[in-house]
Amino acid sequence: MIPLYTASILLGPILAGLIFFLIFKKRGRERYQKLITAFSWGMFSIVVVTLFQYIASSYGLDPEKNLRQNIFYSFVVFGIGSELGKYLVLRYIYFPKDTFKGPIDGIVYSVFISMGFATIGNVLYFVLPYFPEIDFVYAITVVIANLFFAVIMGFFVGIAKSRQNKFVDSMTGLFGAAFFHALYNFCFITNDFKLLLFLTIGAFIIVILLYYKAFEINEERKRNG
Repeated sequence: MIPLYTASILLGPILAGLIFFLIFKKRGRERYQKLITAFSWGMFSIVVVTLFQYIASSYGLDPEKNLRQNIFYSFVVFGIGSELGKYLVLRYIYFPKDTFKGPIDGIVYSVFISMGFATIGNVLYFVLPYFPEIDFVYAITVVIANLFFAVIMGFFVGIAKSRQNKFVDSMTGLFGAAFFHALYNFCFITNDFKLLLFLTIGAFIIVILLYYKAFEINEERKRNG
């Protein structure tokens, strides 16, 4: 059990470290401090969903009582609560920076924020009273899932950098990530692993398409100066 605890907590920092190494080789040292602080801000962003959980618990809106309550808890508490905290960090701390130029940068910052969120999220998952039963499959896959959500949010917030209607693109990123996060949690609350399989395949395809689209936009921006 201890190796599973350790693996689930260290997976986020390990993935962040690998991604950082790749970025360091390709883009140089100038992003070092910003990416480390993005990870740290991601850890802090857990405050929002923790507050959502506290309020839900105070009003007796815990999951696993009925379908309507499970849907509410998944989509409002976990989906919006989790992604809102990450969105606020991405949109209001990193979006205004000069190094944030488009969807590739949005994805990079979003990934590091999400890895910080997932890391501290797993620590709290093992200690908070909201989760009396520990599911190690959830604890490990949630880190990978947050990587997927990060790409969705980062792409659309990054697109907003070069468009006039920033609000619509930003909200698309927020609610797109929140929807997939909510559906992911709903699968575990209801033990619907068939739905989880379809969700994983669909999310993987979407994330790959968004990444390549972001890469194309970045290359086009470079050619246009």
